[in-house]
Amino acid sequence: MASNVDCSSTKKRRKNPDDISVFDLVPDEILRSIFERLDLINIIRAKAVCSSWNLLGEEFVSKTPWLMLPSREEVERGDGTEANLRAYGGFLKLGESEVCSMKKIPKELRESCCIGSSNGWLIFFEEKAVPFLFHPFRQVKIALPSLYGLLGLRRMERTAEGDFEVERFNYSKVRYGKQELRYYFIRKAILAGEPDCNNKKYSVILLFKDGKIAYHKSGGSCWTEVLDTRHVPYQDIICHQNHLFALSGGNNIEVWNCEGDFMSKRLHIVPTFPEKSLSKINSFGDLCAISLYLVESCGDILLVVRFIGEFVDSDGKLVHEGDVLDWVCSYRTCLFHVYKLDFNELKWVEMATLGDRVLFLGGNQSVSVSTRSFPDCEGNLIYYTDDYFQRMEEDYSYGGHDMGVYNLKDGTVKPIYEYSSEQILPPPCWIIPNPKPC
Repeated sequence: MASNVDCSSTKKRRKNPDDISVFDLVPDEILRSIFERLDLINIIRAKAVCSSWNLLGEEFVSKTPWLMLPSREEVERGDGTEANLRAYGGFLKLGESEVCSMKKIPKELRESCCIGSSNGWLIFFEEKAVPFLFHPFRQVKIALPSLYGLLGLRRMERTAEGDFEVERFNYSKVRYGKQELRYYFIRKAILAGEPDCNNKKYSVILLFKDGKIAYHKSGGSCWTEVLDTRHVPYQDIICHQNHLFALSGGNNIEVWNCEGDFMSKRLHIVPTFPEKSLSKINSFGDLCAISLYLVESCGDILLVVRFIGEFVDSDGKLVHEGDVLDWVCSYRTCLFHVYKLDFNELKWVEMATLGDRVLFLGGNQSVSVSTRSFPDCEGNLIYYTDDYFQRMEEDYSYGGHDMGVYNLKDGTVKPIYEYSSEQILPPPCWIIPNPKPC
């Protein structure tokens, strides 16, 4: 596995006296006291001063959920025709309106497609079908093996317009938009373990468009496909304590052990799909699309059902296409149901409240955190971003827009961050460090 890991962000104070600046001489206790009084945007800026400030600042940055956003200027500048040339340009702390913008945007954030976010890391997919890990605050990149073989590709090249030109064996040449790669190739990428500079073992796990799963072990040189496909297609995957939890379309839940050289299945159960959600699905009919998420929360396994209205009017109410002239976008999330798995009864039990827990859903690994670990968050809320990749590049006027904060108690939705455009590409993505155990 090729790697260009830069460990400079984790080094101790430089020992060569000639390299020490006046900033390095500030005692840690004083520096920590200063950092505690700064907002996180200024902490990010202070991290660039010297190695000592960078190291200490990492303690504060890593404790905070961030929303990675495209540049407001790029989003609102044009008519959407150049969406594939846009890049992620900044980071937003929850509860704040000011975005911490990057002065220099790494090439990878502009030219590659983000296929996942897990344990504080981002996973990208670039031309030549090569994925890589990227830590946005440490500026660390880890290259991963090519996926040409698993995807059956002859060639994948990025065009000047930002599209991806793809050739498969026995198929004609096709062009895909940057976000379409997530629909046609890789739906989600997550991590088991956390890469760092101490050679800790970790795995990268991919959920493909056809619902199959493959993984790469650190230190290895290839991807391994999970061959047990009896319950394909899988709808969602999460990792918890070196175990992979996979949800299939038939409501099968499988648990795989990620330790060792090869993944091995430990458990397979089929809880009854929640009647309340099934009834709601039937009542909505073709007005809604459904997304299913698995979430680990304090040792419990949660199922979240997300209802996405295919067409809504100016009040956010579901309508049939063509029924009104004032629909504001082609899709928008309108409802969530949350359930906890009862392993004894093998059924999903509805949760009326999350208590002090907060859920983060979207193109990232689904995460539950506590307001005790992240005091900037408010409990009983679901923060969500747009992951409807099937329709994201369907039109120049929308896509990536479906994000908000859903209150599980009263069903209200509040915005996270607002643009004047409904086409927010690349779609915002959560960056959340591994939360503390309950």
